[in-house]
Amino acid sequence: MKKIFLFTMLAAIALLGSAQEKKQSPISFKFYGFVRNYIDFDSRENFSSNSDQFNMIPKDWDKQPSGEDINARGDIHLLSVTTRLGLNVTGPEFLNAATSAKIETDLAGFGSNNYVLRIRQAYAKMDWKNHNLLIGQAWHPMMGDMMPDVFSLATGSPFTPFSRSPQVRYNFVAKGFTFTATALYQFQYTSNGPSGSSYEYARKAIIPEGYIQLMYKNGGFMAGAGVDILTLKPRNEYINTVTSEKTLSKALITSYSPTLFLSYKGNNWGIKTRATYAQNAGHLNMLSGYAVSNIKEDGEWEYTSLNSITYWIDATYKQKLEKGSLTYCLFGGYGKNLGCNKDVLTDKMYIRGYDNIDYYWRIAPSILYTQNAMQIGLEYEPTTVGYGEKATNSNAAIKSTHTVTNHRICAMVKYNF
Repeated sequence: MKKIFLFTMLAAIALLGSAQEKKQSPISFKFYGFVRNYIDFDSRENFSSNSDQFNMIPKDWDKQPSGEDINARGDIHLLSVTTRLGLNVTGPEFLNAATSAKIETDLAGFGSNNYVLRIRQAYAKMDWKNHNLLIGQAWHPMMGDMMPDVFSLATGSPFTPFSRSPQVRYNFVAKGFTFTATALYQFQYTSNGPSGSSYEYARKAIIPEGYIQLMYKNGGFMAGAGVDILTLKPRNEYINTVTSEKTLSKALITSYSPTLFLSYKGNNWGIKTRATYAQNAGHLNMLSGYAVSNIKEDGEWEYTSLNSITYWIDATYKQKLEKGSLTYCLFGGYGKNLGCNKDVLTDKMYIRGYDNIDYYWRIAPSILYTQNAMQIGLEYEPTTVGYGEKATNSNAAIKSTHTVTNHRICAMVKYNF
């Protein structure tokens, strides 16, 4: 009996203390998310991810002796794995800053036999009057301020950067201008290399990925420019051909990817555009990478970045109806392989996508109906790639191109909450 009484008293004291602490330091929670189903039809095999829902580009010919192209076959699927659940948290002050946090997840992680929850975003943030600090996993700042309005999962990729990364981001805001400086670390979206796709190349380089941006906003107008700086260490060690011993590699590759963007939003219409000069930007879900440019006498490798340029433009118009609204969107994107600054060893190219792409383009019209919490939409997404032959011991230039096109029809049913 005494033990029960003592336990009850301790529990009451703990609850009272907790209540007082909450009164002094209020924390509020707000759940959000949606249930989303995509139905996708493709006319041929594609380079894609997330169970083929994140569509990038069609695969090249795979012609058999009979002349049949094995990749010229369609498929269709219906999946709910991009259903999302998020939690926004606001809390008490810390160092005179307003504090907040976000946790966001979906079902697109993959286990051995089933789909599992994965982290999309998970960060803490501190806001002062003119500046703020974010620490954790969030959208890459190179694309987080402006995304295309298409509703397909790829969100304009590979014509625009697409990534979420662990990061430390600092913003300074004054008179419509925002200066951003970010240090980032690879996790889910990674670079390619001699051992396949991995975040180890960035981690072994020690130097974090850096991004600097200046953006201006005034009413519905927004413009900005930034540059992403990535350093990789493709090999940690190699066999020294002079001494026949294992030797720690010191060779790094540093790449620079500048971007410019512009948008304007009116009462019921909007337009957005972005241009990106991408060097070794495979970690941003772009068709990019690097190659070995030279093998030194002792067996150490030297590297050079693969260069490309992409453009996209996106226009929307929203029509209000008696019940709900219709949103019309037209997206157009173009990308071009510019090759490397040096001649490369074509058997040692590490690229997201394929190493025989010369150019690629997409035009995607869509229509989305929204009423209250429910949305249904239809999008037509033809994507064409110019594949060719690699010129031996060249700067990764492509010759004798031919085109391959995939026709994707995407339907979406989404319930927001």
